[in-house]
Amino acid sequence: MKVVISLYVVVLFAIPVLEGKPLRPNILIIFTDDQGYADLACYGNKKNKTPRLDQLAKEGTRFTSFYSQTVCGPSRSALLTGRQPLRSGGWGMPASEITWAELARKAGYQTACIGKWDVSNRKPIVDRMPNAQGFDYYFGALGANDNGSVQFHENNRAAGSSRDMGGLVRLYTEKSIDFLKNKRDSAKPFMLYLAHTMMHTIIDASPSFRGKSEGGLYGDVVEEFDHETGRLLDVLDDLNLSETTLVIYTSDNGPWNQDKYTKRKKGHPEGSVFWGEAGPLRNGKGSPYEAGYRLPCIVRWPGKVPANRTSDAIFASIDFLPTFAGLCGFPTPDDRQIDGIDQTELLLGKTEKGRDYFYFNRAGVRKGKWKYLRPNAHFHGYAVEDGRKKLDELYDLEEDLGERNNLADKHPDLVLELKELTTQLESKRVTVDEPTQFQIRLKDGVPQRKSASIKVNAGQEAVIFEVSDPSGIGSGSIHLRNGQWPETVVLRVLLSGLEGFEIKVGGKTFSGAYHGEGAPRRDNCLPVRMLDTQGSPLSGRYLVESDESGGTNRRKGYYEIEVPQALLNPEARAIELSWVDFYRR
Repeated sequence: MKVVISLYVVVLFAIPVLEGKPLRPNILIIFTDDQGYADLACYGNKKNKTPRLDQLAKEGTRFTSFYSQTVCGPSRSALLTGRQPLRSGGWGMPASEITWAELARKAGYQTACIGKWDVSNRKPIVDRMPNAQGFDYYFGALGANDNGSVQFHENNRAAGSSRDMGGLVRLYTEKSIDFLKNKRDSAKPFMLYLAHTMMHTIIDASPSFRGKSEGGLYGDVVEEFDHETGRLLDVLDDLNLSETTLVIYTSDNGPWNQDKYTKRKKGHPEGSVFWGEAGPLRNGKGSPYEAGYRLPCIVRWPGKVPANRTSDAIFASIDFLPTFAGLCGFPTPDDRQIDGIDQTELLLGKTEKGRDYFYFNRAGVRKGKWKYLRPNAHFHGYAVEDGRKKLDELYDLEEDLGERNNLADKHPDLVLELKELTTQLESKRVTVDEPTQFQIRLKDGVPQRKSASIKVNAGQEAVIFEVSDPSGIGSGSIHLRNGQWPETVVLRVLLSGLEGFEIKVGGKTFSGAYHGEGAPRRDNCLPVRMLDTQGSPLSGRYLVESDESGGTNRRKGYYEIEVPQALLNPEARAIELSWVDFYRR
């Protein structure tokens, strides 16, 4: 069996070709959490007062087609490595990934990370913590604050904890100021990555800001963040660093604004608003629609980045690594696919052209004004739109920023082109033997045991178990060796006719047999789809069709069953399967 993981081999490098000497600015990244596209006044918000970020936008360039990722860990691994999460690993970013901090440090930069890390599975795994990934200094939390608390580390040592969520913005700002004033080596350029925990729930503001905004509790936090960002920028001025520092403000993903989440989440004052605003964009965090990925982004570098400019060029966090390479004079890895591109010319105003396309993780692609989403585009559970039909989707983002008018039927050639581009962008993978998280057992006593197989395609957020059996009758089980089940667990069955398929999990038995699209489904039946190799639905009941000579041909495709998360509770450590192929030998 095989596991699909990010490519990593011996490190080789390619030195970027630079015109003259690299500019080598200091770099300050201010990265928020779960912030909406329309949270700031300079992005259209009418309630939240954000004078310091509005001023930053006037002093630099405000990007309106900037993309991060749709959830926390994947957004961070993409930002740090210049590689899409399907390659860089998201929450489970392996130690073999190379960050811009590692490369900059080798090029003479001093590096620091303050705040939320979230790419070491939220655990103190030393070779995947900030010091090992290129940062000279670290203070912050390795994970999120979902339960209203955080545990701090300073470098590799535990450094206490806090349940004062209202104090985190100021704390991380103070730590950043302390780095600039007391820990910075003035003989070196620096890279400071400030990754705030706010506005990730559970949110809170300090007493000085709580209840002061017109935007509820969330607005209070936004306004406090604006104030604290202003304090940090003032320190750059005080230390005469503003003119030599490239400042980038953006966020990791869109707002956690869905009813499926907000109506269940506990821990905030009753009736409080604890989520951000997406403005004209559709959906929010966890979704492949624009509100999940498109974020505010402001870039300032006095005298270099044009001031008071708005750009709609496609720009993304995966572009940071190759852009920093060009600006700072360090090499980019040559042994792996880098998905980002060097956007130096765009930042410096020498061009208004950005990326040609942007890939949405396991969902689709934007190319120019056109955005495509596949029928089985990946959504996190809370972001699933109950009324969404699983069809090809195509949107003209210039005319329909809210993604309401699906034009797929009117432009089939464009759909095919973007579908192929999506597949191409996903193709750069490598397989290795022996998964560590799952154990596969094919039942003893079944004559065809050697011919049947269950292969594992595992990522941080999802796992696909691929069942095949040439003989057509078999059984097996999937055992979770350690950790928790990924958020998405999919069974992909390569039988020709799914006549019988039984699934046992958590002490309950379910049927996964397929009786055709639209067929009545009993209470104990899990939803099954019959799809082609591109993930589009197929008609009929079987993956076999008659030819003109009266024979039969195997259609290219598979049956797919997504195991509901509600069944995969901590006590459910195994999934038992048995299957019968209608076309068994």
